[in-house]
Amino acid sequence: MNVKGKGLMWLTPLAMAVTLAACGGNSDSRRAPGGGDAAPRGTPLLVMHNGGGLVGQVDRLDADLNVTATFAADANEGIALDLLGNLYAANDRNGAPSSLQVLHRLAERADSGAPDAALDRDVPADGSMTLKGIAIAHRAGLVMAANTGGNSVQVFGTAAGEDAVPLATTALPANAWDLVYDEDADRLFLAMTNGTVLVIDDYVAGGFMATPARTITPDGAGTPSNIHGIDYRADTDTLVITDVGDAAIADDGALYVIGNASTASGTVTPSRTVAGPATRLGNPVDLVLDGDTAYIAEKSNDAVLVYRNVFSGASGDVAPDLAVDSVKPESLARLIDAEPMPDLSDIDATGVTFTGVAVTSNPPAAPGDADVVILDLGLTSQQRGFTTGQDRESLAFNQMGDAYVTTDTGIAVVNRLATGRDGDSLDAGRDRVIEGGNTGLSAPKGFDVADGLGWVLVTDQGDPAVRVFGAQADGDSAPVFVTDLTVAPWDLDYDPDGDRLYVALTNGTVAVFDDYSSERGASGADRIIVPAEGGTAFAAPTNLHGIVHVADTDQLILSDVGSGANPTDGKLYVLNGASTADGITNVAVRIDNGDNGTVGNTLLGNPVDIAFDGEHLYVAEKSQGKVLRFDNILDAASGDIAPSLSYDQASPESVSLIADYLGRAPE
Repeated sequence: MNVKGKGLMWLTPLAMAVTLAACGGNSDSRRAPGGGDAAPRGTPLLVMHNGGGLVGQVDRLDADLNVTATFAADANEGIALDLLGNLYAANDRNGAPSSLQVLHRLAERADSGAPDAALDRDVPADGSMTLKGIAIAHRAGLVMAANTGGNSVQVFGTAAGEDAVPLATTALPANAWDLVYDEDADRLFLAMTNGTVLVIDDYVAGGFMATPARTITPDGAGTPSNIHGIDYRADTDTLVITDVGDAAIADDGALYVIGNASTASGTVTPSRTVAGPATRLGNPVDLVLDGDTAYIAEKSNDAVLVYRNVFSGASGDVAPDLAVDSVKPESLARLIDAEPMPDLSDIDATGVTFTGVAVTSNPPAAPGDADVVILDLGLTSQQRGFTTGQDRESLAFNQMGDAYVTTDTGIAVVNRLATGRDGDSLDAGRDRVIEGGNTGLSAPKGFDVADGLGWVLVTDQGDPAVRVFGAQADGDSAPVFVTDLTVAPWDLDYDPDGDRLYVALTNGTVAVFDDYSSERGASGADRIIVPAEGGTAFAAPTNLHGIVHVADTDQLILSDVGSGANPTDGKLYVLNGASTADGITNVAVRIDNGDNGTVGNTLLGNPVDIAFDGEHLYVAEKSQGKVLRFDNILDAASGDIAPSLSYDQASPESVSLIADYLGRAPE
């Protein structure tokens, strides 16, 4: 099953090296004649097996296509990777209906691993027959699956969970085995089992309809012709497809290269055709491109085949450049080392382009009003709105543009809220909810999304703790682990570079946990920071809510609501030396009019949340019904300082910035 544009695994070089070193040594691969040990290295792969006693086994292959680790998935068909390295896999083991399995950061899972209910999720595909190939529309946040036996394409949101229903079903004139989606052109190419390629332009914009469509038929294809693998290279407008011919015959497979694919129609003559006994092509069920190299899952002959210079090589009975033994390979995905962008809570310097400010209202101005709004950066107008219909609290985005929103009873995961969904509301076909007794959540408040770890860290005020969930958690999932606290928290910020967690506590202090990813706070806080001035802690009532750690300067930005019942006693602090601060710590900046009975110029009464863009601080000021911006906050003067910008917003509860790189495609 093709993974064009889908096969990206987010691994730093160090993570990849550690992963491969830890899992190496169990390779059973061999080289085909003519390949040789001197053959140039390729790209790491994931291989899904479906037969020969290995149904559902996923192999991780290094750049030389040696097996370095295995994973026992429930799914067994097409696979695709998202930007953060989560594997989406089609599952038809139990017949109709099929399902999708989403496996948390698969390339970093332990060797001989298996699904974990705290990390992974299953998406039902009601109404489907047999899901085979899948493709991800990364910016749109959609999974498109070939429903073989059902003559259709099923479409789901990438964030959907156990209550999912298809967003759309596209009726086809015949069965598709695999598909590839060109997101820039909004064009879908389908590998049809009747020996053709169906091309649908404006697929998403056109409402997932299969008409109008074009059909490409390779000239000279054998009888029967049965297209399976398909991939597309947009910069050269070239399709590469594989034909299994008769599935019962192990030597009648073929490979075709088709130019001008975006406009081709009718019977076309491939620019290259490869077939014959030397090719080892019998049932080439999947294909993935890496530049001009094609990797092929050859199921009947138990091999992964590699053709380099696939676009320009000779036609005919051409042997692959490399063949590696692989038992009944069903589908392939590329693993690419990609440098991640900063999480939104970890932006320390200027230079990032932002597109908007997300604000939750609790409650909104009127029943039925949007309770999540996106404002422009200048705080002059609303760009769009979304309705959760729940008692929403805090909001944060992952790098795919999905929003995690805490509610009174759990966490809603909203598909691509950072990039769209204007006028929309929660939809089981796109979104999911994490809630139930196993979650342990009683009054969740603030949280941070740590994409590098695949964690969502949540403060629980009702049962004081930090509860850490896998980012793919769904339904009544238990946390991966829990850090118990002795004081009720409100918000937190995880520093990935320092592996340090800062928790804002409602008694006016900050708990600091070092080596958090490994120690997980098991021994309690390493330090407690007590904000102070002149060596004296601030007088009660003091109640920290918003918190941002600026790693580049090692500073903390804090918001203090004072008494929640007092709408005029809010404050902002900037504190230096955060990573080593302990006990009484003088603040460097204190924005406060000095009179708890009035808001003064600051307009600070209950500043419940903050967001930092590397220079300016955005504040959700609930009691005054405003979103505020304080410019150059790290160098601000202390005292009764007025915000640089403000916007009237009903009961703002949280604020989060949207960067232009959220929801990006992997390539």
